[in-house]
Amino acid sequence: MAQKVTVQLVDDLDQSPIAEGNGRTVQFGYDGSDYEIDLSNDNADKLRDALSDYIAAARKVNGRRSGATGGTKSPARRGNSEELSKIREWAKENGYEVSSRGRISSQVQEAYAAAH
Repeated sequence: MAQKVTVQLVDDLDQSPIAEGNGRTVQFGYDGSDYEIDLSNDNADKLRDALSDYIAAARKVNGRRSGATGGTKSPARRGNSEELSKIREWAKENGYEVSSRGRISSQVQEAYAAAH
């Protein structure tokens, strides 16, 4: 005797069944969390339309960070320009290579935090 298992994709928004080829899983992120939702093509289009103005005004971020690393943020990562200048000065005096502009690596920030 054979068994046949059928999987029915259901729209997570309105709970309607999605016919094969008429829906998809949509992934998105908000406030540092990643989400996915199964939507019919119509509801996926509605979501895309609802977010289009925000996406057009936003900056795209590549290489999304995962919360699974277990790392901690040093206070300087969100520091003001005066604090970042102090970190750059300290880093140069202590043999670290840092640019005069841009991001300061987490290693340098953590070393600075440990020294202070």
